[in-house]
Amino acid sequence: MPALFAAALLLTPALWSGCDDVVSQRDKPASKERESTITLQIVDESGTMEQLYGHSAVDSARVQLRSNVHGSEHVYYSDAQGRVEVSGVLSDLYFLSISRPLHPSEVDQLPDLTDVNYSLINRATPSVQIRPGQTEPIVVPLDLIFEGAPIVFSEIYASGPPGAGLYFFDRYIEFFNQTDSTLYLDGLVVARVYASVYLGLNFIDDPEFIHSSNVWMFPGSGTDYPIEPGQFIICAVDAIDHRINAPESFDHRGADFEFYKPDAPDIDNPEVPNMIMIYQDSGIDWLIGGQADALVLARMDTDNLQWRDGRILIPYEDVIDGVEYLLNPSELDRKKLNPNIDAGATGGINFYTGRSMERRVSISPDGVRRLQNTNNSSVDFRINDRPTPQYHPDFP
Repeated sequence: MPALFAAALLLTPALWSGCDDVVSQRDKPASKERESTITLQIVDESGTMEQLYGHSAVDSARVQLRSNVHGSEHVYYSDAQGRVEVSGVLSDLYFLSISRPLHPSEVDQLPDLTDVNYSLINRATPSVQIRPGQTEPIVVPLDLIFEGAPIVFSEIYASGPPGAGLYFFDRYIEFFNQTDSTLYLDGLVVARVYASVYLGLNFIDDPEFIHSSNVWMFPGSGTDYPIEPGQFIICAVDAIDHRINAPESFDHRGADFEFYKPDAPDIDNPEVPNMIMIYQDSGIDWLIGGQADALVLARMDTDNLQWRDGRILIPYEDVIDGVEYLLNPSELDRKKLNPNIDAGATGGINFYTGRSMERRVSISPDGVRRLQNTNNSSVDFRINDRPTPQYHPDFP
C-alpha cells in the first residue's frame, strides 16, 4: 500500500525542507534593545463578572505568554483591576492563553450555569504582538466557556518517521479520559475539518456547523468500549509493526483501534477493533495532513446526518474537543477550525521528522494533574521529538 502513494508525494518534503531549522536556530539576542514592557487589561465580555461584582475587570486570571520565535514562556496573574504588567520580554508575536476558572461559590450565584467547570478564556484574542515603545494597554476580552471536555485529543502524530523515504502509515491519534469516571467511546465520531485552498472554500465562519468529507465512528452499541479515568487510547492508521518498513517507527499491533477502509486495498489487523467509516470522499486509507489539518471529536446522531454539497455537517454543540495544527502556527489566518472550538493552532512540524504534538499537563492548586485544555492549541500543546503512544511522560 505505501507504494501507491510514493509517486504522488515525491516532491512534498522538498517544498518545506528547512522550515523548522529557520525557527529553531534563532538564538535569543544578547542586546536588551528589543526588550519591551506592556500592560494587558483583562476584561470579561460575557457579563459574568458584571453579574458577580458589578464590573468587567477580571482578577486572578492566569496569563500565559509563549514566544513564537524563541519559545520562551512567561506566566502572570491579573490584579484586582484586571491588569497584568509584562516587562523584560523580547519583542515578538506571543501566543496568549488566559484562564480564570469560576469558583464553585461564584457558580452558585449564577442561576443559568448548571455545572462547576466554567472558565473565562481569551477565545477571541489567541495572540498579541509585543513591540518596543508600546504605551497603551492591550485590552484582551474573555468569554465564558464550559471547560469540562471529558475526552480530549492528547497526542497527534502525523509527520511520518525519519529515514524511511516517503513512509507515513504509522500515523496515529490519541485520546485521554480527563474525568474520574469510566466513559464509553461507543458511537463517538472523529472527523477532519474540510477546507480547500484550491477551490477557495473555508467554512470557519459558518455559525452552526463544521463541514467534513471524512467522518469515522468508534464501534460499539453503548458500553462495549470503555475508557477508564486517566487512560490513553490509540487510534492507528494501520495496526501493524511499522518497524519492519521504518526502523525509527513503532509497533502498533497493540493499538486500541485501527482505521480500516473496507472498500479499498487497506491493511486489517483482525486483533484490533476497526473504526467504522461513515463517509470518506477519497483515498484508499484514512490519513490526516502531515503538516496541517484540523480534527474534531463529537457525539452526534449518525442515523440522521445533515448534508450540504457532498459534505457532512457537524453541529458545534455536538463537538467534544477539537485541535488544529499548521506548518507555521503563527499564521492563524490559515485556520479552518472555528475559534469557538480551537482559538489557536499547534504544529510547526516538517514531513518525515518523527515529531508529534502532545497536550501539556496542567496542575491545579490542589495538586491534581490534567491535560491542559483552554481551547487554544497554540499553548495547550507542545512538540515532541519522539512520540509517546499510550502514555504521557509528565504523568506519574
